[in-house]
Amino acid sequence: MTSIEYEPEELSGNRFTVTGFRDAGLPVGEFLADELWPDVQDGAVWLDRGTQTRRHCYWLRYRYQGPGPGHRKLVAVELVVRFSTFPYRARPGTDRYSPRSAPPVPGLWGIEDLSISLRDTGAGGRNPFNKFNDAGHLAFTPTIVFAPAAGTGAVVPAIRVEHRVRHVANPILGPGYAPGHEETGALTVHSDGGITLEPASGTSGGSSWRLVPVSGAVHDRPIVGAEPPPGRSLTVYQATGVTVPPPVTAMRVLTGRARRGAVEVQGFERVASPEQIEVWHTDHPRWYRASLGVDIRDDGMIVEYARPGDRDDDRRAGRVRARLALRLRTCSYLVTQNEFADAVVYHHGRRHPGFVDVSLRPLPDDPDPSGAAARTGPVGSRLRFVPEWYDGTDGDLPGLLVRWSEETVASAAASGAPVGGTFLITVDASGGPVVRFGDPQTYQHLTVLS
Repeated sequence: MTSIEYEPEELSGNRFTVTGFRDAGLPVGEFLADELWPDVQDGAVWLDRGTQTRRHCYWLRYRYQGPGPGHRKLVAVELVVRFSTFPYRARPGTDRYSPRSAPPVPGLWGIEDLSISLRDTGAGGRNPFNKFNDAGHLAFTPTIVFAPAAGTGAVVPAIRVEHRVRHVANPILGPGYAPGHEETGALTVHSDGGITLEPASGTSGGSSWRLVPVSGAVHDRPIVGAEPPPGRSLTVYQATGVTVPPPVTAMRVLTGRARRGAVEVQGFERVASPEQIEVWHTDHPRWYRASLGVDIRDDGMIVEYARPGDRDDDRRAGRVRARLALRLRTCSYLVTQNEFADAVVYHHGRRHPGFVDVSLRPLPDDPDPSGAAARTGPVGSRLRFVPEWYDGTDGDLPGLLVRWSEETVASAAASGAPVGGTFLITVDASGGPVVRFGDPQTYQHLTVLS
């Protein structure tokens, strides 16, 4: 194993502490191949960073529950794992110590900006799905390892993130209820965008880990040839007016995902902006046509929906909790000015959003931790998310407006006030996607982990 530079990040400071990190990665910039993995590559080969970047996001959950069925959940930690992959580019070179100049592994890729974060982004600046009812700590430590690449079997560098967990025994509750727990384990981040989760080892207990991809995709580490020619120069087109046709929704997703078999969740996928829009400036006498660019950015978020039960005697019995993955692929709109330059469309001081592919897909439901079979009763309600285009107002950017609602289906379902609201998907100053809640019910029931 090889040490790695990173920035530790204390994510919580109450009874159960969580320590993550940020800015971990493999070497970036010009360096000798044998600095990355000695005795494998010739030091005469120089490597530097290629121009491609692929972003990846995963949702990671650690859960610990007292031993035995029916015991309460003591700790539930939900984290976001983010990183980027990039190709290494080799250039010929020799030094006085080595007459050889062996090429590096074909399709060699690297990892950068690796972070494990706990984000409190829910209503009121909190995340209601992180629960710390036990004393202890969880810490992550990254190191460089070497693993065979899928398909070729060539040994390539990866980052192994070891986790250490300790739960302090609670003598008040007794050894049979809170005996304490210790374990170690790891997940390995590969340069093709994949993550493998290793089984934890240590004192047996009610702990579990779950890893779910949110955005990005595992790739085949394509071989990078010669660097592409310099791109066209970019300027800025400050539009005072934009005409945008409605977005395209290729299909909807209706999944029979339910909490205790009572709720179906309907999301959507393949929502895209039109290929072209029309823009103008009040100082210019003509319209211009702008097209989607090639600067595609891949981002992802987790959307959580929660509603307590309606029954006065047991509010937990009728509660609803749903988790969805929001994937966003965005880019800029460009106005072709001449054969050498394009102009990025700005509107109200920010980039006009271009959506290549937006989807909101329900994640598989969690099994009952007690091992009991899920109830298979009739569907009582449907949770729907329906996208539409929002033109924006003066001083405000347009975007995708998502209307959500939970509607009663079965007459036997618990009655109550209608639940529903809206949130807007748009972009920030850098062109990255942001989600803005539009009403009190959305603030009350939705949480976005970004």
